[in-house]
Amino acid sequence: MSQTDLSALRGEFPLTQEYAYLNTGTAGLCPVSVAEATWESIKAFDYFGLVGWGPAAERMNAGRERLAAFLGVAHGEITFTRNASDGVNLVVQGVSWQDGDEVLLSNEEHPSMLHPWTFLTQRNPITLNRFTVARTAEETLANVQAAITPKTRLVATSHVSSLTGARVPVIEIARLCRERGILSMIDGAQAVGQFPINLSNIRADFYTGNLHKWLHGPKGTGFLYVAKERQDELTATWIGADSGRYEDGRYLPHDSALRYEYGTRDFGKYGSIVPLMDWFERVGFDTIWAHQERLTAKLKCQLDGLDGVIPHSPGAWEESSALTTFSVKGVSAERVFRGLWDDHRIVLRIVPEIDANRVSTALFNTDDEIDRLIDSLKPYLSA
Repeated sequence: MSQTDLSALRGEFPLTQEYAYLNTGTAGLCPVSVAEATWESIKAFDYFGLVGWGPAAERMNAGRERLAAFLGVAHGEITFTRNASDGVNLVVQGVSWQDGDEVLLSNEEHPSMLHPWTFLTQRNPITLNRFTVARTAEETLANVQAAITPKTRLVATSHVSSLTGARVPVIEIARLCRERGILSMIDGAQAVGQFPINLSNIRADFYTGNLHKWLHGPKGTGFLYVAKERQDELTATWIGADSGRYEDGRYLPHDSALRYEYGTRDFGKYGSIVPLMDWFERVGFDTIWAHQERLTAKLKCQLDGLDGVIPHSPGAWEESSALTTFSVKGVSAERVFRGLWDDHRIVLRIVPEIDANRVSTALFNTDDEIDRLIDSLKPYLSA
């Protein structure tokens, strides 16, 4: 991406004029033009009630088509949610668990993954086991293989670790699960929008994600992919008027992932997906992904040159992502985070599990912001 193109793109993100916003991994910034399209879509439904219902639903389902195409699956395999956490809970609550079942979960999970699976074991005679995400895909896969037992019912992992940015070998894990007759669930909250993803190639049973991080969509929009062949196995937790039909005294669910949706919702937000995808296609996904990869490499190189910085993320792009996590020896992550925010208007994210800070290098970030971060860190190295 040329400096001219990047400068023009940053005009869509007003906050970049005040802050070095390096926390897309928590909440992405929505382009102004997409935000305005979102507000218009919301107003078109809210202002006109039932009169606006049909057009709002049409815009939402056009967004479903575009998102499904982007992810490489059929639109009938995508159910809209509020965020990735919704998708996790639909799987946690929807699988027909048997006493003694085991779930295998990675050791690097966001609370949105860790908490639902943990709570499941507190209410059912189910065991939660963990496998270690290693620095290489080969080691991680070996750790999964070693941790599987005859009682393993489902393997769950983030596609990209929210703690370290490590990329997990989900294709290989899903294949291993299919061979063993085990269900697989992937949390793509930190993956979708970071690099190309084709769910038909991954072939996991369930894949959850959101639009508000690396896709820079409106907050409160997410999705769950449920493979067509698994939809009769995953019971819908919530049932409403839009989940199916009532016939001869029986409820019959939709013959698609729409069975997991229900009730009157904010159709307007999902109507923003088409303008969001249009925006990305104008900028160019390949251009964005190349920019994020290059900035991440620059950041890691500069961090490696600082004595006292402890890296926590893999080095190679193929095994990592645009999330880079580091600690400063002898200095708390809270102190670094607060100092950078208050004194330099640099926004990072604390990773409390390892007392570290995480940097997101997103589509609107610049080389100058990386240089500014590195310079701002130097006083802490002698603290």
